[in-house]
Amino acid sequence: MRLPGLLCVAMLDITIAYKVLEVYPQSRLVRITCEAPKLPQPITYSLLASRGILVAKKVVHNSSPALFNINITLKSSPDLLTYFCQAASNSITYGPSTRLQMYWELWTKPVSQLQANFTLQDGDLGPTVELSCLASSGSPPITYRLIGNDGRVYAQQKPLHGQPASFSLPLTRMSGWFRCQAENRVGVQNSPRTLLPPAQLLLTLTGELSLMRTVVTAGSLISIASIGSGMLGWTRL
Repeated sequence: MRLPGLLCVAMLDITIAYKVLEVYPQSRLVRITCEAPKLPQPITYSLLASRGILVAKKVVHNSSPALFNINITLKSSPDLLTYFCQAASNSITYGPSTRLQMYWELWTKPVSQLQANFTLQDGDLGPTVELSCLASSGSPPITYRLIGNDGRVYAQQKPLHGQPASFSLPLTRMSGWFRCQAENRVGVQNSPRTLLPPAQLLLTLTGELSLMRTVVTAGSLISIASIGSGMLGWTRL
């Protein structure tokens, strides 16, 4: 009579996720997480590779997920870099989880979902813009660049995988349109261009922009409104 209850438990999902800890030329140190929060404890988690080969096993006595740190080496056959989880509780094995295609994730996934956040700050040396760039998807390593409208690269960083790149731009020396670029070995993505206020504009203590000089060319007036419109969505600290 308890069979329906056991069947319900057997249908519970086992989640699998990963985080890149270190990047090496031919390998990646990766933390794989397995979790089945609705199973009774203790839970024995098994991490398996392609063809059901057991990689590691761990017993968890609380609600925490099982963490497996493994060094994944690039192999000639992508099929050998597939991982999945199983969980056992009360002598019953559940799963498997969905499969992680680590060859795709770690070596052949283009960068995507790039976000660039600009923050205005007042400093002792004048106003600056702090730019944070992060592509939430893409195989490591990912290189980030700060690029001007003329294609010039002003700065470049290669942070730890999953961490944003941070650039500081002094407004007293830099103005114009800027964008962030993220690139890995299989793809490139650029953020939308963002207008930095010209050196003639200073940020007042009340957060308003004051025009230091009006430029008139060929009968056309460059107004503060047109410049300010390019700053919508910025954050001021």
